[in-house]
Amino acid sequence: MVNQDQGGNLFGKWEIHKDTWCISNRWSNFMYLLIGEEKALLIDSGTGTGNLKEFVKTITDKPVMVACTHGHYDHTGGNYDFGEAWMHRESEYTAVNAFKNQGDSFYNSKEFPEVKINYLEDGDVIDLGGRRVKVLHIPAHHEGSIAFIDENTRSLFTGDELESGQVLLFVRRENLPYKEAAAVHKKNMERLKSLRSEYDYIWPGHNGLPLLPDRYLDDFIKLDEMVINGTAEESDNTGGYGWMCDMSVGPFAKAGHGVRASYGVASLVYVKD
Repeated sequence: MVNQDQGGNLFGKWEIHKDTWCISNRWSNFMYLLIGEEKALLIDSGTGTGNLKEFVKTITDKPVMVACTHGHYDHTGGNYDFGEAWMHRESEYTAVNAFKNQGDSFYNSKEFPEVKINYLEDGDVIDLGGRRVKVLHIPAHHEGSIAFIDENTRSLFTGDELESGQVLLFVRRENLPYKEAAAVHKKNMERLKSLRSEYDYIWPGHNGLPLLPDRYLDDFIKLDEMVINGTAEESDNTGGYGWMCDMSVGPFAKAGHGVRASYGVASLVYVKD
C-alpha cells in the first residue's frame, strides 16, 4: 500500500467514467485524472500531502500532464511531486508563493523543489490522444480560474468557481468589491450556461459531486443577480457546509465582515467591507 497515514489512505480513487477517475485526499479536495490514448491529464493536485505522483501510477503508466484550475495551495501542492504544471498565467504567483511559509520541510519531502509553470489560455484544447479537453477562463473566485470540458465524457470540471457548498468571492490575490465579484461570477455562469449542450455533469473541486448543471447554474445566476441588486438574504454566520467556510476562525478570521448569501442550491461567501 502507498500513501498511508495513521488515519488510513491519504488518497482514495474511483472511476466516474471510462478512463476517468476522481481522486480524493481525505475528502478535502477532488482531483480528476483523464486518460487518453497517448497521455493523461490530472486536473488539480491537492495540498501536497503524501506523494500524488506515486498514487497516480496505481491508475495509469502513461505520461501525466498536471493542469490546475487555479493557483490556491489546495489545488497546486502536488505539483511538486511532478515538477511541471500547466495553469492560467494569473495563477502562477499564487501557486509559486503559496508554500513559502511552510519552510524547507515541505520542499524537502518532495521530488522537485521547484515547478516549471506552463500557461493555458482561454480556448486552448488539450489533446490526450483520442480525447480532447477544452480550456475556459472563468475568473471570479480566483483571477486565474479555468474550467475544462472533456468532449469524450461530456463533463465540465469547474474547480472552485461552482460547487455544492459555496463559492468564496474574497480569496483572490487582489479582491474585487463584492458586487463586482458577483457580476464577474454571473458573467462566467452565463457563459457556462451558453455551453450547456457540451456537457451533462459538473465535477467541482470540493464537497458533493456530481452536480446537475441546470439547477446549479440557474440558481447561481439568480443569486449573483440578487447580490448585485442588494436583495440577497445574507447571514453573518458564514459557517456551513464545506471546507474552510467558517470565517470566525482560521485563516479568514481577519478578512473582514464576511456574510453568506444563499438561493436554492447556490451559496456565496463574500466580504462586505
